[in-house]
Amino acid sequence: MPGDPTLLPTPLLVAAADTLRQLGPRRFSLTAVAETAGVSRGTVHNTLGTRDAAITAALDHLSAAFIATLAAEVNEQSTLADQVAAAAVLISAHRRKKASTPRGINQGVLILLLEHGNEALLRRSVELWTPLVRAAARRGEVAAGINAGRASEWIMRVLFSFELLPPIRVDLDNPRAVRRFVSDHIVAGLGGASRDTQQEKEIPA
Repeated sequence: MPGDPTLLPTPLLVAAADTLRQLGPRRFSLTAVAETAGVSRGTVHNTLGTRDAAITAALDHLSAAFIATLAAEVNEQSTLADQVAAAAVLISAHRRKKASTPRGINQGVLILLLEHGNEALLRRSVELWTPLVRAAARRGEVAAGINAGRASEWIMRVLFSFELLPPIRVDLDNPRAVRRFVSDHIVAGLGGASRDTQQEKEIPA
């Protein structure tokens, strides 16, 4: 039986993740993982377990790698607006790379995770953004009383929309345009104004 996914051999996890990314869940098999890793199918089964367990381990590995890549980008920035903008640029760049691949091959990592491994991805995303939102509140960038967990979920959902939704008024192929689009709106969206206050502003005198 497989153990804790965090203790599994990295080469086999990478092979499972690469296989899942290339073939998708439907065509994924332990045999394909073994061929990618250059080991026997029995070795893969003894280490990763069943096909479903191997898929779960691969999704967890991809989720952790995606969030680590995102964290490396955002941690280079000093303000929340710049952090979210950097994440949006990264996701948009990933979208452009995915568009150049043949249909049905090399399924986009974020799409794959959103469709099949969203629980781990969402949890890790909120864990990434929550301390950043709290730090922004301490710096006075956003409202001091903001709910960091809810704000982090909002940021996460906005960011994932860059993968899921087509461009309308922002050029997703232009990193500068993406950065400006996010920077212009992210802090205002987290300004902490209550729904009642917003409604009062919208009601004509």
